[in-house]
Amino acid sequence: MTSKPQAIADRVLGEMQHGVTALHGLGMFTQQERQVLMAVLTVTEMPHLKVLPSAEDANAFVIVTLAQKVLGRGFQPLAADGASA
Repeated sequence: MTSKPQAIADRVLGEMQHGVTALHGLGMFTQQERQVLMAVLTVTEMPHLKVLPSAEDANAFVIVTLAQKVLGRGFQPLAADGASA
């Protein structure tokens, strides 16, 4: 989460060559609107990702979670018949 989404997204797009999706977020405690950036990366790319936000926004924070699978454009193809692979 960050108050400087474009600067961070530009660095992920440019330096890491990964797509970024921005979602609208509202901090329920602060009632401040924020952009939530989401990107799919490999485990080996995590050290690079960890330093990007802090270089642009000292108050940004990153949540890391493991994905079981990533399907769709740029990743494993979606099953044509709707069956899970």
